[in-house]
Amino acid sequence: MKILCNYYVTLRCNSQCKFCDIWEKGQKLHLPEQTVEEVENNLRDLKKLGIKVIDFTGGEPLLYPHLQAALVLAKKYGFYTTVTTNCILYPQHAAKLKGLINVLYFSIHSHQEAAHNKTTGVHSYHKVIASIKLAKELHQKIYLLHTVTNENINDLPIMIDFAQKNRVVLSINPCFTYFGNKDLSHTFAKQLTKYRKEPYVMLNLALLKFITSGGNQINKPICQAVKNIMVISPDNFLLLPCYHHYLHKLKIENNLFALQNSILVKDAAKLAGKYSFCQGCKINCYMRASLFKQHPYLFLLTWLKNLREFAR
Repeated sequence: MKILCNYYVTLRCNSQCKFCDIWEKGQKLHLPEQTVEEVENNLRDLKKLGIKVIDFTGGEPLLYPHLQAALVLAKKYGFYTTVTTNCILYPQHAAKLKGLINVLYFSIHSHQEAAHNKTTGVHSYHKVIASIKLAKELHQKIYLLHTVTNENINDLPIMIDFAQKNRVVLSINPCFTYFGNKDLSHTFAKQLTKYRKEPYVMLNLALLKFITSGGNQINKPICQAVKNIMVISPDNFLLLPCYHHYLHKLKIENNLFALQNSILVKDAAKLAGKYSFCQGCKINCYMRASLFKQHPYLFLLTWLKNLREFAR
């Protein structure tokens, strides 16, 4: 059964984060972006395919001019929605997005303004702080998404203290490699487990175990790309097997349901996690759907902890 659609609405971004290259691709490609009609056609077919969650992503999703309309449609079709933003544009869009997003993630890279701005390549820290205050006033459920790298891991205790003082959950995201950037070392990944019981901290223990065990293994893959997770590009193509290493780019043309049930897609599902570039992959976007089977006890502990954080 299909679970998640990573719906890339734009590759444009107004940040230049060091651990990401999407902003560079966006500058080079100048992809046309979908109309509201194209989005609705896709959402209708995604519903038929059994998709439950849609992550409207990018790039910076708030740069997509039809994001509000897309979220209204997603709500109409009953999807659970998530959006991640760098907060630069959130204050001016916050009111009209209220009630349309189930979980909103605010990217934050340091408790210190200079360090955060250095990582993003732009002066955006003050926007994050303003966005936290505004989202809380609007009763929007938010998480602070903190990508932990080998360079900033020593700042994590202070980041946790920052989250606790602001009464906002800090979602710890171990950095992964996909364009030559360095992923979080096994040593540092193991160190993260000591924060598992901290209040206002969301930490996926099953994911950490997966990372420290060496990631995806092509002789026994756990990747769920194509099988349970679909990827749609801004210019309305189905990407196979995943966004980060796609080999096929299939034009949707208002025919996503039939396309998803084609021989080519079914064959790609059989090969997911088995390609040479899949060896050691730790891109959690495609692994999380199978972590329950891989590490059920750790998954359960994470789930219970998350329930407690949701209730705060």
